[in-house]
Amino acid sequence: MKGADLNPEELDALMGAIREGRVQESNAPADARGQAIPYDLTSRDRVLRGRMPALDSIHEQIAARLSTGLSGRTRLPLRVAPTPGTLVPLADLEMLLAPPATVCVISLGRGTEAIAILDPGLAESLVAAALGDKAPSEAATDRQELTPVGKQVLRKLLGLLTDAMGHAWAPYLPMQPEVARLEADPRLAISIAPGGDVAVLTSFAISGPIGGRIQLAIPYTAIQPAKKVLGNEVRSQATRDPRTREALALEVEATVVEVCAVLGRTSLTLARLLELGEGDVLLLGTEESSALPLFVEGREKLSGHPMVVHGGMAVKLERAFRPAPRPEAT
Repeated sequence: MKGADLNPEELDALMGAIREGRVQESNAPADARGQAIPYDLTSRDRVLRGRMPALDSIHEQIAARLSTGLSGRTRLPLRVAPTPGTLVPLADLEMLLAPPATVCVISLGRGTEAIAILDPGLAESLVAAALGDKAPSEAATDRQELTPVGKQVLRKLLGLLTDAMGHAWAPYLPMQPEVARLEADPRLAISIAPGGDVAVLTSFAISGPIGGRIQLAIPYTAIQPAKKVLGNEVRSQATRDPRTREALALEVEATVVEVCAVLGRTSLTLARLLELGEGDVLLLGTEESSALPLFVEGREKLSGHPMVVHGGMAVKLERAFRPAPRPEAT
């Protein structure tokens, strides 16, 4: 490339800058830059990587058991649907803990705790339905203080949640969840873990005559020992109901299949085939004492010897397959 020649003044300025290691500042305004954000290396904020696909399976099991339990206790057709779990800092849960939300502290054992946050009015509606109210009213926006009897009933209903948690988490991380206490001031429940920790937040949406959400927050430190197992793909047999397997097995066993016994095979030319007439004999490549193959839906599965039973052709099985034993229903 060719550039413009420098005049003596510009050349002296360039050489001076090289010798002194500095450049004369220009009067033109510098380009605007974004604000620098300081990063505290001593911060305890966690940076979590990796997916935990087994969490969705666990939450689905909890929702299924909770739906069955609440429907049985309230005699109402209630459905519970989970949402995918998300990792949130515990400090961000403060907005969910503001009154009139109802907060329950759940003990997970080994000194760890989780919290269950009920939408305003949901606790009162569930308690009323459990006590016999079959026409629940709309949830109130302001919190109503529960009576001692109402608190005992609510603890029983939340016990359905803890039982479902223990059953769903058993294959991955044995824990013994139980209702520890109901917080009079929901904001006091944020002390379940250090402020810099994070929690796995999941919502269980209740629909039917009673509507609302139960949000479950479990500290990440409580499930961290099972992180490797939770990161594996969910095994289908871990979540399959034995009664469902039994019903499917009965359906498959009732299916009608075609069984064909092949007497023998031979090959001949087209000319010979056209010359065949009534009374001609075809020689098959099967010996008299040989077993005949039996085909099930076009696939060879059995073998046996031909015989006559009550004037009809039959096959006496010599080799049969052995299907796997059916699982016992529990």
